[in-house]
Amino acid sequence: MNDEEIQSLATAFRRGQERAFQTLVESLSRTLIAMAYRYTGDWEWARDLTQDTWVRVYERIERFDPDRSFLAWLMTVHRNLCLSHLRRAWVRLETAPGDEELGAWPTASEPAGPEEELERREFHRQLLIAMDSLSEGQRQIFARVDLEGRDQKDVARELGIKNGTVRAALHFARRRLATVLSGMEETP
Repeated sequence: MNDEEIQSLATAFRRGQERAFQTLVESLSRTLIAMAYRYTGDWEWARDLTQDTWVRVYERIERFDPDRSFLAWLMTVHRNLCLSHLRRAWVRLETAPGDEELGAWPTASEPAGPEEELERREFHRQLLIAMDSLSEGQRQIFARVDLEGRDQKDVARELGIKNGTVRAALHFARRRLATVLSGMEETP
């Protein structure tokens, strides 16, 4: 489904057409689940967060501006729910993915042993803490590019900013995270 079809369905749903909402859910849920999995590392949490996103979209569709991209709005709602979910302390202890490198997220073909899983969770906990040291813009760009694996040009287009701005913000975010994370390693 292309952007124009998605926009048309969103506008129809905003006008009260329930079938349009159902089509959106059926068409975009797999993408949202995959995105949430990148944040949580757990398929159940990913499905729950996707369902929560759709509930929020259904309840707040009147806030959607039809002159703007529905897909960008939907992804923002979903990303914010994922990040809020990860900020809860009990979730950090229970379901934290992560890895030794920011871009090396675990896959189903890479089973982790107990020690590796513990290290991954600890890294992810530290990464979430370190992300709080970023500006909101840097955090959004870092999450979209490095955590979700999205293309920098697509992120720039979605945010309505220049590609060079995305590159610069990503550079500074990575550098800041590296500094904060290395400081955490040195602390006993």
